[in-house]
Amino acid sequence: MKNVTVTILATAVLLFTAVPYGNCAEPPWRTEFDETCAGTSEAMALSQSELQALIGRCERLQKIIEQLDESARKVFLKRLLMCKNLYQYVLDAKSKPPEPLAQ
Repeated sequence: MKNVTVTILATAVLLFTAVPYGNCAEPPWRTEFDETCAGTSEAMALSQSELQALIGRCERLQKIIEQLDESARKVFLKRLLMCKNLYQYVLDAKSKPPEPLAQ
């Protein structure tokens, strides 16, 4: 009985390690997506040039994401556009002159 358990465990380990890791890796666009949208929590601290660069990355990613299958396209495009819109909003806010305080 003990030998059967060891054999089953050894077979299971061999099967799981035989799966190629290339299929499990994230596609390059996904890494770019994660890096691009990671800065949303600190967007106000970014410079105008950094914000413009992130908006450009969002626009490049949008072209790639629009070519994905329907379900992935809907999810990632929505998230990407939310990131892009936030960066654009912050850039616009930093670009316009401050309003005078009312007295």
